[in-house]
Amino acid sequence: MKALFITADFGGNIPPTLAVAEELAARGAEVEVAGLPGGRTDLGQVAFAPAEAIASSAGRRPVAQAAAMLSLMAGRKTIRTTSSLIRNNRPDVVVIDCMAAAPLRGALSTGVPVVILFHTLGAYWARSFDRGPMGRALRLTGIRPGELWARATERLLLTDRTLDPGRDDPALHDFFWTGTTEVGTPPRPTERRPRILVALSSTDWPGMLPVYRRIVTALSRLPVEATVTTGGARLGGQLAGAANVEIRDWVSHAELLPHMDLVIGHGGHSTTMKVLAHGVPLLVMPINATSDQRLIGTTVKTAGLGDWLPKSASPDTIGETVTSILSNDAVRDAAFENGQRLRGLRPGAEVAADRIARSPHVRLP
Repeated sequence: MKALFITADFGGNIPPTLAVAEELAARGAEVEVAGLPGGRTDLGQVAFAPAEAIASSAGRRPVAQAAAMLSLMAGRKTIRTTSSLIRNNRPDVVVIDCMAAAPLRGALSTGVPVVILFHTLGAYWARSFDRGPMGRALRLTGIRPGELWARATERLLLTDRTLDPGRDDPALHDFFWTGTTEVGTPPRPTERRPRILVALSSTDWPGMLPVYRRIVTALSRLPVEATVTTGGARLGGQLAGAANVEIRDWVSHAELLPHMDLVIGHGGHSTTMKVLAHGVPLLVMPINATSDQRLIGTTVKTAGLGDWLPKSASPDTIGETVTSILSNDAVRDAAFENGQRLRGLRPGAEVAADRIARSPHVRLP
């Protein structure tokens, strides 16, 4: 089987997408990935300029970034480029990111089976994206996300159904929850001061630096040990640590998480599910108001796995909330039990690969 993955660097969509692609490749499928800058994966990559323009516009003026995104999401040239790419590469199945609306339209025009990957909670796609401002904006260009999604062979939600507020939404009746592609290991508590990991977005969202600074100030006043990871994001200024707060750029969260008592994150789905799979409580501080981050924060709080605060929260409020979570046995126990549950499930990448490979519409060799 030959699978062509068409994606773009929207941020947290890349880890689950590559997890599914790598799982198919491990089973012997021929896998190619289009839309990522060179070197992002060891899998075979093919050029796809409309998506690569998203990465190349990073750090440029907002107008250039917006133009690149608009071209990818709704450009007629992007539709034609996608259909040509598929006809030239002749895959047995196209696996495509749900946000890539114009490429999806082009893929559907070729007659090749199309599987769509949704990389966060179904409630976001059914409510905030399709029925919200993004969906309305795309409809002005003649693109209706929900109608395009409905024409695909498979619609795979790479998230946990139990936690998803949209699990009973009629709009998602023909979607399939694979479970999260993130994996974890059990926590390893030790006799020491509480340890906290701070990991906001690796995307260069405006205004992150003051959020980081307020978090550092709050943690510097508490009897904790903290590690702040910036993920290579350009913050636009210097971020200073404190005696008990270490600042690091890139670091493997998988190495740190088993030793953490709390994570302060921005509500990105990939990071959130990785933390939860390790059984660690969360404090979510959403950075991007138009994304799924607020929904993930409220979902974490509703499930009793932590709390959320607006990014404008003061150091005093952050410190009080951190102290409250760390002293709450019910939250710690709920996070531990939820981590056990997630680790007991089949990895979502394996389930997604099964659905792709076994689809009756996909031609197998």
